[in-house]
Amino acid sequence: MTPETSLAPVRAAPPVDRCLWALVGGSALVVMAMMVGNRLPVVVASPSFAVLALIVALFLATWRHCARATTPLQARLRNLSEYGLILIAIGVLGAVASYQVAAISRGFCDDALQRWDEALHFDWLGLYALVVRHPVLQYTGSAAYNAVFLYPWAILIWHSWKGERDKAREFLLTFWLAAVITLVLFPLFPARGALSHLWHGAVPYAPSNGLDQGTVIAALRAHRLAGIELSSVTGLVSAPSFHTVCGLLFITFSWRIAHLRPLIVPLNLVLLAATPIEGSHYLVDMVVGAAVAGAAYVLVRKRLALLAWVQGIATRRLRPAAITR
Repeated sequence: MTPETSLAPVRAAPPVDRCLWALVGGSALVVMAMMVGNRLPVVVASPSFAVLALIVALFLATWRHCARATTPLQARLRNLSEYGLILIAIGVLGAVASYQVAAISRGFCDDALQRWDEALHFDWLGLYALVVRHPVLQYTGSAAYNAVFLYPWAILIWHSWKGERDKAREFLLTFWLAAVITLVLFPLFPARGALSHLWHGAVPYAPSNGLDQGTVIAALRAHRLAGIELSSVTGLVSAPSFHTVCGLLFITFSWRIAHLRPLIVPLNLVLLAATPIEGSHYLVDMVVGAAVAGAAYVLVRKRLALLAWVQGIATRRLRPAAITR
């Protein structure tokens, strides 16, 4: 047997791949339509956009070069390039879409969110005072909170290296769906943020995302922004808390990976603990975020289970015909 004949044949992407790319492409069309409607484009003449374009070009070149992988390394690079492109698309589209949605939102719900926190017996100001008194909580919380988008890369690199395409697809599809649900719910709960709403006077500790949320939303509604500069994008979504969504999903998917679990799970637990202060979130924001993460996970699992069931039936029905031939 020659090396050429021993190589595994190149298979077309299964339906879930085509579905995921179609969903991402459809999301891009929706976001572009919103940019036109709001007259709020992305600023392309900027260093941040140039860096993004370069990264995307590198992933595309790698993906194309390794499309018909003949070695395990090429297969890993091909898979990682595909996963990376999808992850970048979801992240960038989500950030841009949050600005578009904020521009058409109305009012602020801080009073209602605060009342729900009181019903949950959550003392945001007490927690903030604790963080102010202990700088170590500031450093660890800020580091974990701002590293949120490093964790999915670790998960995808692992699945690429191990050739676990189905698990990577499930993760990306769940992440996409969670982002969509978050953006759909965002207009129901626009808020200035807990720090801006509850704290009065000089701010002894400025968290990662604390004071400019309401200001940016107001500017978007008044059409005072000519464009979205990617390097200065700030978090605008109060409820559902997307950091909570991410933290719970990253814990869930890394729990299956014994080598990553001891690292990613504790870091994301720290992220969740830091989210109220670093993200200026009410506790109810996190409760809604947890519900979004759970809903996205369950819906994707059910969809994949249904797809596997249908494929199994099709395989069993076609097998006798194949044997007869």
